[in-house]
Amino acid sequence: MFVMCLLTMSLYVAGTIQGFIDSTQLFLLKLYEAFGIILIAASFCGVVFDIERCIKLKKGRYLFRAGGYLLLVIFGVVTVFAVIAIISLSDGGLVI
Repeated sequence: MFVMCLLTMSLYVAGTIQGFIDSTQLFLLKLYEAFGIILIAASFCGVVFDIERCIKLKKGRYLFRAGGYLLLVIFGVVTVFAVIAIISLSDGGLVI
């Protein structure tokens, strides 16, 4: 999902530079939003799973993996909120 988010965002940036149609740009943003939400959910499940494994097996390596998943959750949340703001601004106003 992380790679899909990066690919979708790179297509959006390339489309902005090359002048894609507005509806295509909006579709790419909404696609990124969907990929971002899936990334957040899957990474959160990974955090919970690895913390549970760390507690159950008492092995510290699972904490490092949980930290990586936590970084993915933070990346997903920040970028999804940014994409939502871009979508709202492109529609004519920021709706909260």
